[in-house]
Amino acid sequence: MAARPLLGAFALACAFSACVPPPGSASSPPPGGPEQGPGAAPAATMAFAEPRPATAPPPVGAAASPAHALTLDGARRYMVQLINRDRASMGLAPVELDEGPPTKAGQGHAEDMAHRGYLGHWGSDGSVPEERYTEAGGKDMVLENASCFTDERTRPLDARAAVDPRNVEQAEDMFFHEQPPNDGHRKNILKPWHRRVGIGVAQPVATPTEIPVPCFAQEFVDAFGTYAPVPAQMHVGDTLRVAGSVAAPASFAGVGLARVDTPAPLSVADLNRRRSYPVPPPYQMYWPPGFQTPIPVLVRGDQFSVNLPVSDGGRPGMYELSVWANVPGTKDLTMVSLRTIQVR
Repeated sequence: MAARPLLGAFALACAFSACVPPPGSASSPPPGGPEQGPGAAPAATMAFAEPRPATAPPPVGAAASPAHALTLDGARRYMVQLINRDRASMGLAPVELDEGPPTKAGQGHAEDMAHRGYLGHWGSDGSVPEERYTEAGGKDMVLENASCFTDERTRPLDARAAVDPRNVEQAEDMFFHEQPPNDGHRKNILKPWHRRVGIGVAQPVATPTEIPVPCFAQEFVDAFGTYAPVPAQMHVGDTLRVAGSVAAPASFAGVGLARVDTPAPLSVADLNRRRSYPVPPPYQMYWPPGFQTPIPVLVRGDQFSVNLPVSDGGRPGMYELSVWANVPGTKDLTMVSLRTIQVR
């Protein structure tokens, strides 16, 4: 079945890694440095059902809509304009297009979805949002929104696609006009602290019998600090040096390590069944001195550092290194950096 143009063509997906840090993920460490601090790892999982688009989203005003087809780069920039229109409607500051790691990661994912005809946050190689962002050179936390068609047909992509601006509007409107409780994309767009976003956009080649529909990936990232590089690959039992700084008004809280099985390729049918994505919870958290922790994290001013053993029961896999902070506007700890390491 051919992908239909415009209304009805899109489906949406919201990854938790990609939508919101989990409500109630962890309580802030008690003030004053008690001997017993946060003993349990912050929960980092939340599964979103596939969001339902609003039945009749308000149309974008005619004056705001380009009168001509857009290049892929033009569609990317128009999407950012629409995101900022929606943020401004709620009194929020605009985001800027980040053409670095978040756009690189989002572009690869949009192309994968459009080429294979699926929607989700896992890639056909088994990758997940933070893995793709890490491999693209990212060091912060990435929150991903995605839209595409789901007919599981393989199509060639058009490197010089002419994108109908109404399709860009359609995708953003479906994200933004979701209704609670299935409004993960909307919440992601409206995170007050968002300042940067990467946009992936890919569209199949037009044919005499099919009007092509673009696929999109929005990759929201925010720089709460700077982080020293970590190896892309390690061995079980190696020592991992974690260091960096968290800038005001945020303040450093802790470091976590999670582990999942090494990603493996997935079938398109399986990809279409995986609508939501849970960020794996840390198997171990590390806190500053004064809190219950297996290894104290040294904190001096806004700088932090710690040497950690990379071993979850001696098992190999993909390890996920997280940095947590206290962020104004929420009483819960916020994951501000998430990077992946392949451990043999």
